[in-house]
Amino acid sequence: MSFGTALVLALLAGFAYFSRRFLGDMFLERPIVLGPITGLIMGDFHTGLLIGGTLELVFMGAADIGGSVPPNYNIGSVVGTALAIASGQGIETALLIAIPAALLGSFCEVLAKTFSVFFVNAAERLAEKGDDKGIVRMIHIGNAAHFLADAIPTFIALKLGAEAVKLIVDDIPAWLKSGITVAGNILPALGFALLLSTLASRTLFPFFFIGFLIAAYMKVSVLGVALLAFLIALIIQYWKKSETDDTYQESQAAPGSGPIAASVLSRRDIRSMFFRSFGIQSSFSFDRMQALGFTWTMLPLLRKLYKDRKDQFIAALKRHLAFFNTHPWIPGPIIALTADLEIKKAHGQQVDEQAIQGLKSGLMGPIAGVGDSMFHGTLRPLMGGIAASLALQGNPIAPLLFFVSVNIVHVYVRWMTLQKGFQLGDRILGVMSSSKMRQMMEGATMAGLMALGALTATWLNITTPLVYTVEKATVSIQSMLDGILPKLLPLAVTLFVYWLIRKRIKTTHIMLILVAAGIVLGGLKILG
Repeated sequence: MSFGTALVLALLAGFAYFSRRFLGDMFLERPIVLGPITGLIMGDFHTGLLIGGTLELVFMGAADIGGSVPPNYNIGSVVGTALAIASGQGIETALLIAIPAALLGSFCEVLAKTFSVFFVNAAERLAEKGDDKGIVRMIHIGNAAHFLADAIPTFIALKLGAEAVKLIVDDIPAWLKSGITVAGNILPALGFALLLSTLASRTLFPFFFIGFLIAAYMKVSVLGVALLAFLIALIIQYWKKSETDDTYQESQAAPGSGPIAASVLSRRDIRSMFFRSFGIQSSFSFDRMQALGFTWTMLPLLRKLYKDRKDQFIAALKRHLAFFNTHPWIPGPIIALTADLEIKKAHGQQVDEQAIQGLKSGLMGPIAGVGDSMFHGTLRPLMGGIAASLALQGNPIAPLLFFVSVNIVHVYVRWMTLQKGFQLGDRILGVMSSSKMRQMMEGATMAGLMALGALTATWLNITTPLVYTVEKATVSIQSMLDGILPKLLPLAVTLFVYWLIRKRIKTTHIMLILVAAGIVLGGLKILG
């Protein structure tokens, strides 16, 4: 691979990870997006599309939530796709490369989050001096460290790995290639099971089986099941709505921002908070998480409020550099209410620092729960599954469908929740605890589970070629299993992996178990 191509792909990997930190977590780093882009750069878009769809299914359950460090599917997608194309190999080779690259790449993310601890501590020392420009420098340096944490190892792997991969692949025996193919077919079960463990509850679990049975027996596509799931969820929630009495009425909600806030905040101020909120995960560190990003969002307002009062400005900087973490798409209500309290405090009202910190601490958990379940747990995997199924059919619109659809929701939700935060004030707590919100989350979970069931039945390709002879008649075990239940083996494997997850077996261990099992069972021709 040429120096220039390796450099371009390394910059792509670095920018994809940077986008998670400073551009609002747009899911640019997902395999369904990076695989086709990498293929386009390598001159083989079709192979990149197929690899991206396959890896999206494998890493479907992987999500960067809180301080967790999942497999680095960003590095895995770029390196796996590029080296598979460069060596003239296909999807099996991409999996062979992408999975260990993703596991090893997670250490790069650990390094980036660890280095950012130094940047946030440096920012705190700068806050003692009221040096807000120095804090901004720490934010950008931290983001640059996250960029380099993925770009540098990607470049090294691409520049040194292409020839080695070709030599290794050429020497792999036929039985091992068969085993690797089977392992690649089994691995999406891990992604499905991880997502199932996130979505499933005792009352909603049957919706997974409903989606599975519709796809298995009626051969309805994943998109068709997803649309049907939304209709079913709407009907069920409509019935429930008529039976419940929601105590929250938005029309009764008084604006949270009083006359003082209204006279201070301009439309430009609110737009500034909105655009800066995209950088809420800037310089993400293990100890303070989104503290620097939240400070970045509030900085123009703090400058405006305390420009002639340095001691109060320093105190405001220090209190916002404290630990903070919520869902990156919907920090709006917390930003709005915190801004309201800061304005009141700056204008002499009795608002102490404990009240501001208590507000942030009290809201960030519930809002993160709503966002993680609706967006990371439902919207992203639902659209990722639909796009992956289209990609595996060779449909070039798949990555664009995924990226555009999720980010239309993303930008709308980010703006709407910020606006509602300013309009409703502390009554936003009533919105979050209302039956309307609970029903919305439950409906989204129903749709997600049904689509997940359809994905299991459609794209988890696990079969057995075993046969036996009875009175000179050959009987196929696969035909017998299909007679009991179509796609029985994919369902059984997914539920088995789900059981392992519930037993708290580490994800990396489960992945290694599946790879080993696939290689052995495929090599012995027990699975095919």
